Amino acid sequence: NRRSTASDLSRQLSSATGTTVSRQTVYRRLGHIGLYARRPVRCVPLTATHCRLRLAWSREHALWTPQQWSCVMFSDESRFSLQFAV
Repeated sequence: NRRSTASDLSRQLSSATGTTVSRQTVYRRLGHIGLYARRPVRCVPLTATHCRLRLAWSREHALWTPQQWSCVMFSDESRFSLQFAV
């Protein structure tokens, strides 16, 4: 399993064989065969074109008034209703 951690693999090995191996040993042995831990990418990296388009958009809208912004609906917004029972 590519998502298993070195600690998970250490526990699995211990339960399967009865041999205790440290997390660090598992990590080193995986490194010897070319398997290294990497954090998953949180978002798609921006290309140079994306950066250029974002900059152009921000410059076009830099001097907008609050009145103009009030007509814009951002699709990434969420609404929350907090109700507390007494």
